[in-house]
Amino acid sequence: AGTNSVFICHLLGLAPTPWEWERFVIGHASVSRLEALRLGDGYTFSLTRLADNSHLESADHTY
Repeated sequence: AGTNSVFICHLLGLAPTPWEWERFVIGHASVSRLEALRLGDGYTFSLTRLADNSHLESADHTY
């Protein structure tokens, strides 16, 4: 648990914590999206969607 949360935090430059899965709660079969944005001579990342499960029926939402 928390692998995707750790990856998202790393890309966003957030300090790691031992409870990453509580910082970003991501449900099963949900979609999270980060976009790379050019900034100067490098890139930064923007979180544009977190744990979107709108493609699932309400009864199928699980964590």
